[in-house]
Amino acid sequence: MKLTLIKKMLLGFSIMVLLTLLTGLYAVLGLRDLRRMSDSIVQRDLPIIEASRQTTESLLAQDLYEKRSVILRDPAVQTLFLSRSEEFRSKLDQLNSLSPEDQKLREEIRRLHEEYTQFFKEEQADLDRKEEYKAKTLSEGPMKSRLDEMIKQLRELERHAREDQNGKTLLASRLSQQAFNVTAVLVVISVLFGVGFTIFINANISFSIRQLQEAAHYIGQGLFDQALNIKATDEVGELADSFRWMSKRLKELGEMNLDASPLTRLPGNLAIEKALLTRLQKKAPFAFCLIDLDNFKAFGDRYGYVRGSEVLRKVATLLTGTVKMVGAEQDFVGHIGGDDFVVITDPSRMDKLCQDLIVNFDQTVPDFYDDEDRRRGYIISRDRKDVEQQFPFMTVSIAVVTNQKRVITSPMQVAEVAAQLKHYAKTFPRSVYVVDQRRTV
Repeated sequence: MKLTLIKKMLLGFSIMVLLTLLTGLYAVLGLRDLRRMSDSIVQRDLPIIEASRQTTESLLAQDLYEKRSVILRDPAVQTLFLSRSEEFRSKLDQLNSLSPEDQKLREEIRRLHEEYTQFFKEEQADLDRKEEYKAKTLSEGPMKSRLDEMIKQLRELERHAREDQNGKTLLASRLSQQAFNVTAVLVVISVLFGVGFTIFINANISFSIRQLQEAAHYIGQGLFDQALNIKATDEVGELADSFRWMSKRLKELGEMNLDASPLTRLPGNLAIEKALLTRLQKKAPFAFCLIDLDNFKAFGDRYGYVRGSEVLRKVATLLTGTVKMVGAEQDFVGHIGGDDFVVITDPSRMDKLCQDLIVNFDQTVPDFYDDEDRRRGYIISRDRKDVEQQFPFMTVSIAVVTNQKRVITSPMQVAEVAAQLKHYAKTFPRSVYVVDQRRTV
């Protein structure tokens, strides 16, 4: 159970008072017996009650993830279920060390949990085979019965611990009545202990606050790597963790801002390479789409760099909008520079994404030309040899590199294949996307 600073101070003070009272009672009626009794409550009964409650919460969380898994069929939810399963077993092992006399109950709980986990795996296999009825039958039948039985057994463990705790508490109360004559002295001692503990806590908090102030000063100066040695588990510790996260995030954002295109605000080459490397390291399927504008130079020569910049910003907007509509949250959009852009998506979405992007681009691009040029259907500009020529409206060429049929090990390899495909795509007199179909696996 996580304690706030105030609760921690109150609890610490209460412990001091309780320890002092127990010391007086032990001195009058038998220090050894009362100490054993108190230690048993603090070190055994309360941890058993708390561990039983946490184990039950972990089990209920598994049930929640199991229900979500049936509905969402998300591998991440399955992972959370298995993680909670590990947590459940850990809590059960903790109970083993605390209450050896309840071994049969725990063995029964462990057996039920193993069956519950096995049913979950069978359920997931049924879902993978699209046998929803069988999966639902498992969920509402055997799994639910195992869950209910485990909760019942855990509550039985908790009940045993509470009965034991209550019995010891009543005995301690009777003993304390016999030591009433020393209560006044012990109260004074307890107050002194409480004050000392409070001073100690306040000193620790003040030290932590000073460290946080120094950390804020470092962050303000841009020194994001300065260590923050605060290991508290209360609000101060959480605040320290937030400072560490904020420092790390500010550093990342600063690097991204330096790398981002000042024109489109899209991530630049470093971010593109990082996104690609992440997928390569995870061996995840990906489709790397290199987007290039055809006849963009002629457009810029005809209308100037300002209108050319408007086109690039519009392309960035089209890319992010298209990815938002037909892509997914983990898809990546970047700007290499000039009229070259990148989209990294899943192969299952690349066709739809490329098709929609081409349609949106072809519908939008004529708006950037003057009325006279639109009526004529082309512009007159000079080529790289300074020869006046007719140039058609801009089109978009998309080179798509995937790792479905080809073994890809580095971003350099992706760039080389994309460059080859782009050269081929630009031979078409219209907007087009081409996908690398060469097989190496």
